[in-house]
Amino acid sequence: MTAPAAHGLHCGCHTSRALTLPGVPESVREFRQVARQLAATPYQAEAAALCVSELVTNALLHSRSGKPGGSVTVIFDTRTVLPGELCIWVHDDGPRVTAPARFGLPGVAESGYGLRIVAQVAADQGRICPADDTATSWCIVAAEPDSEVA
Repeated sequence: MTAPAAHGLHCGCHTSRALTLPGVPESVREFRQVARQLAATPYQAEAAALCVSELVTNALLHSRSGKPGGSVTVIFDTRTVLPGELCIWVHDDGPRVTAPARFGLPGVAESGYGLRIVAQVAADQGRICPADDTATSWCIVAAEPDSEVA
């Protein structure tokens, strides 16, 4: 996994859209809608919606973003290495001190699959943990599925 900045990307400089919402489960829907709106293809719309949903949900479950007063910022960037790619950055408020809240559906696995799903759908993905105690998870979603995976 190579961070997009290592590819010469500057997602902060060529941002298509940055959105900060409260750290509540209802915000995930709005992030998915934005991902679909910015996508270049129908495949990318669904793949990006899935990836942003998983990454934001992880931020809510495993960081202070999901605590009262928390927030999540998502940056959607269409200026990446290959034409048509969509880079998604999910910035959280830093690690929780207490056990995470659970707001999943009954009978559904509550952990362990989200990042595996992102790894299967995204062209690349990773996590950046700067010194300020926050974290940013990112992924790059191609315009079309990889022919070897499809």
